Amino acid sequence: MKRPPGLKIMRNFCSEEEVNEILQQPQFVNNPTMELFRLFGEFGGKAAQKPDEWMIEYGTKIFRKYYIFPEVPNQYRVCDWIGELSSNFKWHIDNKRHGKDILVITLSEKRLIGFRRDPDAEVYKVELSTGDAYLMSGSSRWSWEHCVLPSGKEKSGGKSFIMSYRKQKK
Repeated sequence: MKRPPGLKIMRNFCSEEEVNEILQQPQFVNNPTMELFRLFGEFGGKAAQKPDEWMIEYGTKIFRKYYIFPEVPNQYRVCDWIGELSSNFKWHIDNKRHGKDILVITLSEKRLIGFRRDPDAEVYKVELSTGDAYLMSGSSRWSWEHCVLPSGKEKSGGKSFIMSYRKQKK
């Protein structure tokens, strides 16, 4: 099966050292209410916390190194796809709240993502390792359903750090 248009896989996007630095941040260490997503930045009116300095510094580094976004990312998501939380996030097509492109950095081993054109279609699967990333834009976000697929002994997708840029209306 062909890769969905607009999906770019970037193996070894982050070094082991970078992954460990991210995982030591308080947003990854502390999740007392076991939330699947925690939002930081500007999400078009949706409740979100102010990004921590490390998020902005890392977003600036990614912007300068890869030029993925038109400006430094202004949206950050900390995700815990652990155990039952991963089963709460179903097949979906993204909404426009998260900007044109979205960069997802995998912070745990054996994360499995799937893409399909419709519920009866064959699933395009990608297994990601710690430090791998994927960039979604165009059809892979707006036309193809996608989700983190249950995998491994805990049937979870692990942890991830997501960045995006959304131009705010003035």
